[in-house]
Amino acid sequence: GNDLYSVQISAELCGGKCAQVQGCTHFTWTQYNGGTCWLKSGTVSKSDAFSTSDSTMVCGVVPDGQQGGSGSTIQWNGNNWAMSCDFQGNDLYSVQISAELCGGKCAQVQGCTHFTWTQYNGGTCWLKSG
Repeated sequence: GNDLYSVQISAELCGGKCAQVQGCTHFTWTQYNGGTCWLKSGTVSKSDAFSTSDSTMVCGVVPDGQQGGSGSTIQWNGNNWAMSCDFQGNDLYSVQISAELCGGKCAQVQGCTHFTWTQYNGGTCWLKSG
């Protein structure tokens, strides 16, 4: 739910794309269709992310996202994204890109606040908002 739309870009670009897309607050990248960035809307924080069994998935929030809770098992890097995690719903759209480009893509999409990347369709960045 809450998907804005998806774009086929590398995971590295997913966060930047979300930042450029109006209403995108978070994102997810998967390997779907060669790499898809799912842009999401809605209010979320890092603490809303959940672990997945897919080590290639990427999720993230736009830079102003809140830090996850102290009990979080997700390891966030300095660019507000992490591996093997996802957010429930809030997709703006997805893009087929590498996991490394997913966060940048979210940052480029207006409204993107977080993202998730998975191996779906060869690598998909799911840009999310909210």
